[in-house]
Formats: sequence, structure tokens, C-alpha cells
Amino acid sequence: MKRIIQFSLYLLLILPASLLANSSHLSLKEITDTSSNTTNNPKSITLQGSLSAFNASYGRNYFELNWSTVAGDFDHFIIERSLDGVKFETIGTVENKEANKDGQFNFRDHFRTAIALNNDFYYRLKQVDASGNMVYSKVLIARMFNTKSLASLSVTPDPLANDILVNVQLNENSYVMMKVKDEKGNLLLKEGQKAEFGANTYTLEGTHNLHPGLYTLEVTVNSKERMIMKLSKG
Repeated sequence: MKRIIQFSLYLLLILPASLLANSSHLSLKEITDTSSNTTNNPKSITLQGSLSAFNASYGRNYFELNWSTVAGDFDHFIIERSLDGVKFETIGTVENKEANKDGQFNFRDHFRTAIALNNDFYYRLKQVDASGNMVYSKVLIARMFNTKSLASLSVTPDPLANDILVNVQLNENSYVMMKVKDEKGNLLLKEGQKAEFGANTYTLEGTHNLHPGLYTLEVTVNSKERMIMKLSKG
């Protein structure tokens, strides 16, 4: 199964979620840099605190979103989803008090299989404090495969280091290959790992140091299922 999607690496690698940024460079697809505040909203100010994790796992006709925070006094989280990375809609709310004993939050997004087979899912979190001030997380992209070997793939930034995180949910022990290439096709990073059944997360260390330009991220499982992302760092 092969589907090529276009996404801005600017979202993945430039700024931590708690910093204010004005993006003047959007390429390949016009996607707002959701790691920054929406500056035309008077209630959109920088908040103290950020996510320490944000990932998705696939279940039967749903994605389970999981996240946690390292600091900050948030009242609630608004979960937003998009099928094109541009137009987002609210799909739910999680109160700050709903964290489990480990400080983790979760939200289950149910969908029809036909929609997941034809679309990638873009998720982001709107973190809101008691005064109504808010800040967006960066975008997580998830894809359902539901094949013999592979349940789902998701790609998101490491909220702390800004390296790319690749989350692979396997239905059996498999071999995962990850590659990053520049726009000329030169191989910049290659990492292969034997992975066990279940959820596996890989950090592509050093990707935050990439120079501005166009890149390709390719993730392959058992030389069969493949996810290719066209990336741009501004």
C-alpha cells in the first residue's frame, strides 16, 4: 500500500509548541504552523508548558490519541482533525482533570473504514487555560493500513527535541526501514530496525538540524507497506 502525502516539515522541526512564531514560508501545501499561536486572536497568547508526548494508535475503526504535558496549567484540551491538513474541525474535548494516574490523556476518534482507507488523518490539540488563552500543538499525521503486518503508521514531532518521531503499530514482528532524502535524492539518513508486535516508536535523531529545503521521508515495513511524505523545511 503506497500513498504519497505532502506536508510541511516546518511544522515538525522548527519551534516547540510553547513558543510564538510567525511563519512566512509555507510550501507544498498551505498548512498553518499550528505550533504557534494564532496572532489575530486576542486570546491567543503564549502559555507556559508544552506537550511531552503526542501519538496515535489504531484500534478497530478508531485512532486512540495519547498525550501528556511537562508543565502548564491547562483547563482543557480541544481535539481537532483534518483530512487535508488545512481545514480542521473540532471532534472532542478532554478536561485537564481527566488525566490518568500517570498523567496521560487520551481520546478515541471513531471513523468509518472507507474514510480511513482513502485519507490520512491530521490531528492537533488546542490547549486552553481557565482564562480562555490557548496554544496549538503541532500536527500529528496518522494512516490506517490494517494489513497482515501493519496496523497503522503515524508521524509527529518530538515536542521537546523537535526531531521527527515515527510511530509504527505492528500486527506481527517485522522489519522497519526509515529514510530521509534531500530534493536531489541524496540519502541523508537511513535507519533499519527489527520491531516486535505492537507499538514501536523511533526518533530520527538530528533531523532538527536539517537545513531549509525540500526533503522526503519514507517509512517501509517488510519492504511492502510504505508511507512517503514530501517535506519542506522553511
